Amino acid sequence: MQDERRQELTDRFRELAEYLNRQLHTGRLDEWEDLDMTIPQIKTLVLLERVGPLRMGNIAIYLGRALSATTTVMDRLVEKGLVDRVSDPNDRRVVICKLTEPGELAINRFWQIGRERLDGLADLLDDEELTTVVKALEAIRRAENEIQRTYASLQSTISQDSPAA
Repeated sequence: MQDERRQELTDRFRELAEYLNRQLHTGRLDEWEDLDMTIPQIKTLVLLERVGPLRMGNIAIYLGRALSATTTVMDRLVEKGLVDRVSDPNDRRVVICKLTEPGELAINRFWQIGRERLDGLADLLDDEELTTVVKALEAIRRAENEIQRTYASLQSTISQDSPAA
């Protein structure tokens, strides 16, 4: 019986998380159109915002895309003035991709849309409800961070076990 209750709660959690995710991102879809960018371009900007300047090959690995596809996406972002390619000071043969100031502004605008939506939701909750929601989301963040640490540890182990090419 305990397992059935746990499964029911897990199902409800997943359904509610998916619903919230869809609702929060619906407004962003129009904003993406205004930014005139593809989803791979936005994913690339988000990656550079979160991780910082990266080599092209690392961007391809992070996003799980072929290097040629990543280069095409990066070419478009450079044309739009959102990303710059610069030489690595330690090895001039290596190109590093980084956000430009307009790129930072574009990604900040992208996130701002979600923040505005969340502020509106928070305004509709009383203090007790908001406290409960914040505690629940903090628990989800802790669990997600644990998943990320585990994933990073597995990736590190796989890399160490792989034969050198």
